[in-house]
Amino acid sequence: MNLDKEKKDILKEIANIGAGNAATAFSTMVDQKIDITVPRIELMPIEDLPEITGDQEDYISCTLINFEGEISGKILLVLEMQVVEKVLHLLFREGELPEDEIQNSALRELGNILSGAYLKAINIFSNLNLSQGLPAVAYDMAGAVLSSSVIDFNQSDDEIILLETEFIISDEKLELYYFFIPEEESIDIFFQHLMGDNLD
Repeated sequence: MNLDKEKKDILKEIANIGAGNAATAFSTMVDQKIDITVPRIELMPIEDLPEITGDQEDYISCTLINFEGEISGKILLVLEMQVVEKVLHLLFREGELPEDEIQNSALRELGNILSGAYLKAINIFSNLNLSQGLPAVAYDMAGAVLSSSVIDFNQSDDEIILLETEFIISDEKLELYYFFIPEEESIDIFFQHLMGDNLD
């Protein structure tokens, strides 16, 4: 996979709009103003994924969602646990957190909303009609949960697209790692549509 400047600029615009949509939806959920930073776009070797937070022993929340349509693949949302705890307290208004099952349900819904916000931007820019499946949420050390996710990707391409941004709530930054991972046979189709070089 190759990301030249033009492709990277389009992906950055997608990330800007997707993050803006996500921030608006998240703001409604927690009833607070949320700003975003300028997204960072990176083509990451897939074997580096377990070290995304800097340490494979860091605990994270990982939301994995399949998408399908004219192309197929997976979306991966990664949040460090301190971010997850902050998000849960925002969702439940700083009160005592509910039992794990309710927390998991809330995070699945959040992952679904955030993923949908980015996927909507991808659809607009690529003229693809992609839909997403139900989210699955896992908690564990980054090395364990992300290595498992990599195995499940079943793709031979050795790089994945990272759209990284930060939500700013009351001067506190919450970092979001969003990975867009088309299946190998979908990569060329995705970029053809993205660059306006659609096939008839």
